[in-house]
Amino acid sequence: MDNNTSIWKNPKFTTYACGTLFNSLGNAFFDLALPLLIYHKTNSLPLMGASVIATQFPKIILGPLVGTWVDRLNPRKILFTSYLVQFILVSLVPILEYLSLLSSISVLVIGFLVNAANIFARSAQFTVIPLLYPTQKLEANAGFSTVWTSSMITGPVIGGALLTIISPTGLIIINALSFILMIFFLYLVRIPDKEKVIGQKKTFSKDLLEGLRVAMATRTLRIFLVSSFLLVFSIAPVSTLVIFYLKEVYLFEDSNIGFIGATSGTGMFLGTLVVSKLKKKKIGNLIYIGFLCILVGLILLLLPSWWFIPVSLFMISLGSIIYAISRNSIIQAYCPQEYLARVNSIFQLLEQIATPISISIIVGMASSGIHKSIFIILVCFCIVATVLFKASKLNSESMDFEKMFVKKI
Repeated sequence: MDNNTSIWKNPKFTTYACGTLFNSLGNAFFDLALPLLIYHKTNSLPLMGASVIATQFPKIILGPLVGTWVDRLNPRKILFTSYLVQFILVSLVPILEYLSLLSSISVLVIGFLVNAANIFARSAQFTVIPLLYPTQKLEANAGFSTVWTSSMITGPVIGGALLTIISPTGLIIINALSFILMIFFLYLVRIPDKEKVIGQKKTFSKDLLEGLRVAMATRTLRIFLVSSFLLVFSIAPVSTLVIFYLKEVYLFEDSNIGFIGATSGTGMFLGTLVVSKLKKKKIGNLIYIGFLCILVGLILLLLPSWWFIPVSLFMISLGSIIYAISRNSIIQAYCPQEYLARVNSIFQLLEQIATPISISIIVGMASSGIHKSIFIILVCFCIVATVLFKASKLNSESMDFEKMFVKKI
C-alpha cells in the first residue's frame, strides 16, 4: 500500500486494530477488577498493592528471555497461543469463584501468569508489524498506540460504570471473552510467516547473548540505551510526586487530583495523532521532539502554581508516547528481522528497571516533604538524557540508520 495512504484505510490494519481495541478494553477491566477482588476477600491494602506488582513483575524478569523465544519461533503461532492461554487463565477466575475455591493467592498467581503470557503477545506483535505493514511501520505503531491509549482513557470509565450493575468477576468474564474476539480478528488478518534464518541453529543462551550484542553493537545504540534509561528515570516518579504535592501543599481533594491526572491520558492519546501527522519527519528528529517535550514538562513543575501541573503532565505524557512510538519504529525499520524481539525487549527491560529504581530513590528522598529540589533533580536527569541523545547523532541529517545495527558476533 502507498506510504502516503492513511494506515486506517488499510483493511489489515483496521481489522487488527478492532481486535486490539476490544482486547485492550478487556484488559483495562481486568486491571480494575483484580485489586477489587482481593480487597473484597481480604480488605488488605498491601495485598491490593501486591496485585499491581504481580502484573508488572513479569516485564522485569522475563523481558529478554521472551524476546529470544519470539525470535526463535513463529510469531504468528505465538500470538494465537498466548491469547488462548490468557483466555484459559482469566476464565479460571470466575470458575474458581463459582466453586468457592478462589483465594487472594490464586488471584495473584493468575494475574502474574496472564501478564507473562501478554508479554509474549506484545513481543510477537512487535515483530509482525514490519511483516504486515512494511512501508507504514511508523503509522502502524502510532495507530496501535492510539487504540491502546484510548482504551486506557475509556476502559476504567466504562469498567466503573459496569461495576454499578455487575461484580468484579463479571468484568473478568468480559475480559476472557475479549481474548476470543482477539483470536478471531487475528485469524482474519492472515499474518504471514517470517523468513527463516539460514544457518546453524544456535542454543538458547547463544541466541540470548547474540541479541544483547546486537542491541549494544554500535556507539550510537549504546548511547541511545543510556539516554533512554535516564529519560525513564526522570519521569517514573512524577505521578506519585504530583499526587503527594497536590495533597500536602495545595490540599486537593481526591476527585480534583483524578481530574488533573486525566491530562496524562489525554497527552498520550494526542501524542499518537501527532506522530501520524509528522510521519514525514526524520525518525531521529521525532525522538528528539519527544525528549524536548518531556524536558519542558518537567521544567513546568518548577513554576510556583498548581495550574502548571496539568500542563506539565500533558507535556510529559505527550513526549513519552512520541518517544515510545518512534523508538519502536526505528528498531523495526533498521534492526535485522531475526533480532527484533530481543533488541526491543532489552530497551524495555532497561526502562522497566529504571522505573522502580527511580521511584525508590526519588520518592524516598521526598518522604519527609516535597521540595522544588526534587523536581530540579529530575530536570537535571532529563537534561543529561537529552544531551546524550543529541550526542548519539540519531537526529543528525547525516545519520546513516542502516549502520546502526552492525553485527558483532
